[in-house]
Amino acid sequence: MMKKILFICILMLCCYAGTAQNNLQFNRVVILQADSISTCSGGCADTILYRTFTVPANKVLKIESINFIAGNYLLFLDGTPLSRVSTNITNTFPIWLPTGSYSIYFGTYLPASASTGSYAFLMSALEFNVVP
Repeated sequence: MMKKILFICILMLCCYAGTAQNNLQFNRVVILQADSISTCSGGCADTILYRTFTVPANKVLKIESINFIAGNYLLFLDGTPLSRVSTNITNTFPIWLPTGSYSIYFGTYLPASASTGSYAFLMSALEFNVVP
């Protein structure tokens, strides 16, 4: 009996003394968008609509969706390509980003394959405060 009481006391002490993960507190909605019409028909730039954004200290960003019209380009989020219908790349949302600087842009692996057209993206995200 005494062993059971001692075990329960130690278990409760361990649970009480353990630390949990930080809590997230909603801060704001973040929208990042850009659009352009390209008239380039060959030898085009390998990146267009390059934008940077920062997730401030003690915050995280939860990207809910990224919608885009890409033409012959792929949309990249910090160097990682996001899908379009004709590729086998899969997007999984949400995408969580910790504190830091990031880039979003249209890019192509073959500048000769770039073409004229409309290019646009809209990123919708939620920003949270990290509360200890």
